[in-house]
Amino acid sequence: MAMTTLSDFSEDERALILDAPGAVLNATVVSDGRPSPLEFLKELSAGAKVFREAQRDENRFVRAVANAIRERGSDSSGGQGLPDSEEAMSAALDQAGRALTLLRERADGDDAEEYGAWLVRIAVHVSEASKSKLGGLFSKKVAVTPGEQAFIERLTEAVKD
Repeated sequence: MAMTTLSDFSEDERALILDAPGAVLNATVVSDGRPSPLEFLKELSAGAKVFREAQRDENRFVRAVANAIRERGSDSSGGQGLPDSEEAMSAALDQAGRALTLLRERADGDDAEEYGAWLVRIAVHVSEASKSKLGGLFSKKVAVTPGEQAFIERLTEAVKD
Protein backbone atom coordinates (compact mmCIF):
# COMPACT_ATOMS: atom_id res chain seq x y z
CA MET A 1 0.00 0.00 0.00
CA ALA A 2 1.36 3.39 -0.95
CA MET A 3 1.87 5.98 1.74
CA THR A 4 -0.21 9.11 1.87
CA THR A 5 1.79 12.20 0.99
CA LEU A 6 0.80 15.84 0.82
CA SER A 7 1.45 15.74 -2.93
CA ASP A 8 -1.55 13.38 -3.24
CA PHE A 9 -3.78 16.41 -2.66
CA SER A 10 -4.60 19.53 -4.68
CA GLU A 11 -3.31 22.90 -3.53
CA ASP A 12 -6.67 23.77 -1.91
CA GLU A 13 -6.86 20.39 -0.19
CA ARG A 14 -3.31 20.77 1.11
CA ALA A 15 -4.15 24.24 2.43
CA LEU A 16 -7.13 22.78 4.31
CA ILE A 17 -4.99 19.99 5.83
CA LEU A 18 -2.23 22.46 6.80
CA ASP A 19 -4.59 25.16 8.14
CA ALA A 20 -6.73 22.97 10.42
CA PRO A 21 -4.07 22.48 13.17
CA GLY A 22 -3.52 26.26 13.44
CA ALA A 23 -7.27 26.85 13.49
CA VAL A 24 -7.57 24.37 16.36
CA LEU A 25 -4.73 26.13 18.21
CA ASN A 26 -6.34 29.57 17.78
CA ALA A 27 -9.80 28.32 18.74
CA THR A 28 -8.46 26.67 21.89
CA VAL A 29 -6.66 29.85 22.94
CA VAL A 30 -9.86 31.90 22.70
CA SER A 31 -12.33 29.18 23.78
CA ASP A 32 -12.88 30.99 27.09
CA GLY A 33 -12.90 34.51 25.73
CA ARG A 34 -9.80 36.67 25.66
CA PRO A 35 -6.83 35.24 27.57
CA SER A 36 -4.54 37.47 29.58
CA PRO A 37 -1.20 38.18 27.89
CA LEU A 38 0.53 35.66 30.16
CA GLU A 39 -2.08 32.96 29.51
CA PHE A 40 -1.84 33.70 25.80
CA LEU A 41 1.96 33.24 25.82
CA LYS A 42 1.76 30.03 27.86
CA GLU A 43 -0.89 28.60 25.55
CA LEU A 44 0.96 29.62 22.40
CA SER A 45 4.15 28.10 23.79
CA ALA A 46 2.32 24.83 24.56
CA GLY A 47 0.91 24.84 21.04
CA ALA A 48 4.37 25.36 19.55
CA LYS A 49 5.64 22.42 21.60
CA VAL A 50 2.90 20.11 20.26
CA PHE A 51 3.75 21.23 16.71
CA ARG A 52 7.48 20.56 17.33
CA GLU A 53 6.69 17.10 18.74
CA ALA A 54 4.57 16.36 15.66
CA GLN A 55 7.63 17.06 13.48
CA ARG A 56 9.00 13.83 14.99
CA ASP A 57 5.67 11.96 15.17
CA GLU A 58 5.64 8.20 14.58
CA ASN A 59 3.04 8.69 11.86
CA ARG A 60 4.77 9.81 8.66
CA PHE A 61 1.78 11.81 7.43
CA VAL A 62 1.39 13.80 10.68
CA ARG A 63 5.15 14.41 10.59
CA ALA A 64 4.93 15.62 6.97
CA VAL A 65 2.05 17.99 7.81
CA ALA A 66 3.86 19.43 10.84
CA ASN A 67 7.05 19.96 8.83
CA ALA A 68 5.13 21.55 5.96
CA ILE A 69 3.50 23.96 8.43
CA ARG A 70 6.94 24.85 9.81
CA GLU A 71 8.37 25.39 6.32
CA ARG A 72 5.41 27.55 5.33
CA GLY A 73 5.95 29.74 8.37
CA SER A 74 3.34 31.40 10.53
CA ASP A 75 2.42 34.26 8.24
CA SER A 76 -1.21 33.17 8.08
CA SER A 77 -2.39 35.17 11.12
CA GLY A 78 -1.53 38.45 9.43
CA GLY A 79 -1.58 40.30 12.76
CA GLN A 80 -5.36 40.60 12.86
CA GLY A 81 -5.50 40.03 16.61
CA LEU A 82 -7.48 37.33 18.35
CA PRO A 83 -10.64 36.07 16.68
CA ASP A 84 -14.06 35.90 18.35
CA SER A 85 -14.17 32.66 20.34
CA GLU A 86 -17.41 31.20 18.95
CA GLU A 87 -16.41 32.14 15.42
CA ALA A 88 -12.93 30.63 15.87
CA MET A 89 -14.29 27.42 17.39
CA SER A 90 -16.88 26.96 14.63
CA ALA A 91 -14.26 27.60 11.94
CA ALA A 92 -11.80 25.16 13.55
CA LEU A 93 -14.43 22.43 13.92
CA ASP A 94 -15.49 22.95 10.31
CA GLN A 95 -11.90 22.86 9.01
CA ALA A 96 -11.00 19.81 11.10
CA GLY A 97 -14.13 17.99 9.95
CA ARG A 98 -13.54 18.77 6.27
CA ALA A 99 -9.84 17.82 6.49
CA LEU A 100 -10.69 14.52 8.16
CA THR A 101 -13.44 13.71 5.66
CA LEU A 102 -10.92 14.29 2.87
CA LEU A 103 -8.27 12.16 4.59
CA ARG A 104 -10.69 9.31 5.32
CA GLU A 105 -11.65 9.25 1.64
CA ARG A 106 -8.14 9.41 0.24
CA ALA A 107 -5.49 8.65 2.87
CA ASP A 108 -3.91 5.29 3.54
CA GLY A 109 -4.06 3.32 6.76
CA ASP A 110 -4.28 5.16 10.03
CA ASP A 111 -3.24 8.56 8.68
CA ALA A 112 -6.68 10.16 9.13
CA GLU A 113 -7.03 8.81 12.68
CA GLU A 114 -3.52 9.93 13.65
CA TYR A 115 -4.12 13.38 12.18
CA GLY A 116 -7.40 13.66 14.13
CA ALA A 117 -5.70 12.51 17.33
CA TRP A 118 -3.02 15.18 16.78
CA LEU A 119 -5.68 17.90 16.45
CA VAL A 120 -7.20 16.82 19.77
CA ARG A 121 -3.71 16.70 21.34
CA ILE A 122 -3.13 20.31 20.27
CA ALA A 123 -6.37 21.41 21.98
CA VAL A 124 -5.66 19.44 25.17
CA HIS A 125 -2.06 20.65 25.58
CA VAL A 126 -2.97 24.26 24.88
CA SER A 127 -5.88 24.08 27.33
CA GLU A 128 -3.68 22.64 30.07
CA ALA A 129 -0.94 25.25 29.56
CA SER A 130 -2.28 27.96 31.82
CA LYS A 131 -4.25 27.47 34.97
CA SER A 132 -6.99 29.98 35.52
CA LYS A 133 -9.04 30.89 38.55
CA LEU A 134 -12.73 30.33 38.18
CA GLY A 135 -15.15 32.01 40.53
CA GLY A 136 -12.83 34.57 42.06
CA LEU A 137 -9.96 34.97 44.48
CA PHE A 138 -10.50 31.98 46.78
CA SER A 139 -11.45 29.42 44.18
CA LYS A 140 -9.01 26.72 43.18
CA LYS A 141 -7.09 26.93 39.96
CA VAL A 142 -8.19 24.60 37.21
CA ALA A 143 -6.05 23.45 34.32
CA VAL A 144 -8.86 23.15 31.80
CA THR A 145 -11.76 25.57 32.02
CA PRO A 146 -15.35 24.62 31.13
CA GLY A 147 -15.13 26.52 27.83
CA GLU A 148 -11.92 24.73 26.88
CA GLN A 149 -13.37 21.37 27.93
CA ALA A 150 -16.48 22.00 25.82
CA PHE A 151 -14.32 22.81 22.80
CA ILE A 152 -12.17 19.68 23.33
CA GLU A 153 -15.33 17.57 23.52
CA ARG A 154 -16.76 19.14 20.35
CA LEU A 155 -13.44 18.61 18.56
CA THR A 156 -13.17 15.01 19.76
CA GLU A 157 -16.66 14.40 18.42
CA ALA A 158 -15.75 16.07 15.10
CA VAL A 159 -12.69 13.84 14.57
CA LYS A 160 -14.50 10.56 15.25
CA ASP A 161 -15.51 8.36 12.35
